[in-house]
Amino acid sequence: MREFALLAPPDALASREAGIVTRFVVGALLVSHGARRDAKVSVYFGGAGAVSFEGASMRNVRPDEQSLSGILRAGLRKVRDTGGGRVMQGIYASDARLEDSIARAKGTRVYYRGQGGRAVSLRGDFCAVFEHPALAAGTEGALTRAGFVAVNLGAVPMPVDQAAVVANIRADRDDCRQG
Repeated sequence: MREFALLAPPDALASREAGIVTRFVVGALLVSHGARRDAKVSVYFGGAGAVSFEGASMRNVRPDEQSLSGILRAGLRKVRDTGGGRVMQGIYASDARLEDSIARAKGTRVYYRGQGGRAVSLRGDFCAVFEHPALAAGTEGALTRAGFVAVNLGAVPMPVDQAAVVANIRADRDDCRQG
C-alpha cells in the first residue's frame, strides 16, 4: 500500500493554495485510466480535520481542481457538523491528526522536506509525508521520532504536488526492478 499524507493549513482551500492541495491528491492517487488501487491519500488540515481517499474503493472522482476542492470542502464540513464519516464512496472525513496517523504507518517511512535526504527505495509498502507550504521543524521532529527518514526526490526542491508525482514514479520504477 502506498500511503501519502499532506499536512496543509486549515484555510488552504479558501486561498490560492487550493490548487496545490488538489494537484497533490491527483499526483498521489490518480493515473490516466483511473485511481491507483494500491494507494491511499490523506490530507490533514491542521485542527480542522482530515479527508482520506482510498484508491481501491473510491468512485466518480474527477481530477479537476473544482471537483476535488468541493469534495475536500464537503469533507471538512462533515467533520465540523458531525465529527466525520463517509463523504463519497471511498472518501472519508475525520477529526484525525497527522500525529496520530504516523504511529500506524506501515512499510518504509519517509518524509519530503524539499532538499537533501537519502536515496530510499520506495518498493512495496510505504508511507510518505509532505507539508505545505514548507516542512515545519516540529513536524520533522515528530516524523523523525516516529522512524521516518527524509527522502531525496531530486536535485532541486519542488512543490509537494510535484513531489508526490515523482515519488510515485520512483515507486513504480523500484517495483519494476524488484519483479
